[in-house]
Amino acid sequence: MLPNAATLRLHNGAPRSSAKRGGPELLLVASGKGGVGTSIVAALSALSAAERGDRVLLVDASEIAGSMHLLFGARPAHGVWSLVDARIHAEDVATQIGNSLFLIAGGAVGSAAVPANDAERRAALTRLAHLYAGYDLIVFDGGARLDTLSAIGELADPTVLLVTSADRLALAANYALVKSLHARRPDANISVVCNRHGEAVAAEACEYLVGACAHFLGRSIEVLGAVPDDPCLQAAVGAGMTVRDALDGSPAADTMRGVLSRVVPSRSTAPRPTAMQSSPPSSRRWS
Repeated sequence: MLPNAATLRLHNGAPRSSAKRGGPELLLVASGKGGVGTSIVAALSALSAAERGDRVLLVDASEIAGSMHLLFGARPAHGVWSLVDARIHAEDVATQIGNSLFLIAGGAVGSAAVPANDAERRAALTRLAHLYAGYDLIVFDGGARLDTLSAIGELADPTVLLVTSADRLALAANYALVKSLHARRPDANISVVCNRHGEAVAAEACEYLVGACAHFLGRSIEVLGAVPDDPCLQAAVGAGMTVRDALDGSPAADTMRGVLSRVVPSRSTAPRPTAMQSSPPSSRRWS
């Protein structure tokens, strides 16, 4: 029998926050496996926060092929890794997307080059932190590169939102990522969403991740539910629309509004705890 910490919780838990008092909220969207949708989850998180009135900085921390600026139809001259160059100021890398949403591109966009080593990576992220005070929420699309995720996690101390799919490879890779993050920051606030799946598939899949983390690491991972497959949103973006212009009627966007209210509550409203709903204890055994 798995420990009580492994019980699967869906949608009805109380919202949580990890921001330092007086400072901005920081959210790291990450995965142990590429291709599961961290970019769209990060984009929808940032847009949801901007909708509710937060001033948001969305950071694409991809080091090779950052695509967030393409989702928003932006053509930035600089990216986050431009800050490796001390002549580039942090204020120069942010592109305004909306009234309260600003984007920092990733990859080798504009003047940026891929960090040559961990020292350069951390130097750029440290310089980026000078911008944080001007925002209510910083959303990082961390992708699946462990050294990038580790640097962000250690320097920024964010809440972590894992993105997984239902396949066993993605779940195993996310367990490995939780293990790595837990080793560096045992008190890290980590939750998970299952992308492009319905509730039943997501609950069954995430039970493996929740159970493994409880059994082997002695920690709980909160499951925030499933982000449904959204072919219309994908088709619209694929046809050249920006993600901002493709949100009307999007079930994925509607779901992420609810997820964001759980993982990063709005500062304009006090959190209202609700009853927890758990599935029956799992009988799966780990060996």
